[in-house]
Formats: sequence, C-alpha cells, structure tokens
Amino acid sequence: MSTPAVLRWAIPWPFSGETGERIACPQCGAVQPLVVAMDLDAVDSQEPTWLTCPAQHTWAEADLPQCMPAQLLADVLDAEPGLFANLDELRREYGDG
Repeated sequence: MSTPAVLRWAIPWPFSGETGERIACPQCGAVQPLVVAMDLDAVDSQEPTWLTCPAQHTWAEADLPQCMPAQLLADVLDAEPGLFANLDELRREYGDG
C-alpha cells in the first residue's frame, strides 16, 4: 500500500470555501495563514479538508472539500512537474498529513 502524497501548506492569504464564505478558525477566528492538508489521492473526495490555524487549532472544514486543495496541488504539479521531486523537502518544511 502506498502512502498518499499529502502536503501541508500554509496559505499566506485569506481564502474562501465552496459557498464563498471566508474560512476562519472556529475557535479563535484566525483567517491567515491557515495550513491546508492537500492530498493528491483526494481529487474526487467531498470529505472535509483538515486545516490548522497559527494557534495550532485543527479542524475539518466542511466548506472546503478535499477535492479543492487536491486539485490545486495537482494543477501546481502539472505546471511545475519538478516540484514533485521536492515533495519530501516541502514535507520537512511544512509537515505532512
């Protein structure tokens, strides 16, 4: 069984979910930078995405299905295939799922 290609990335700007509402930590209200868990194996998943705020609160965000960050990661890797070779380095810097 292979390990999914999960990357945890701190998004440096506020962002919105499927409904257009700005995503914020449900405990402290932080909107940036939120760390998003991106999983290439989740491009069809409607399950919530796991997020972490700067205060280390972690939650599953129902307004951000896993397919959205998975597609973002897939698009980035399509545009810059060499990035995949650096995935381990990115995991060391930002952590993994």
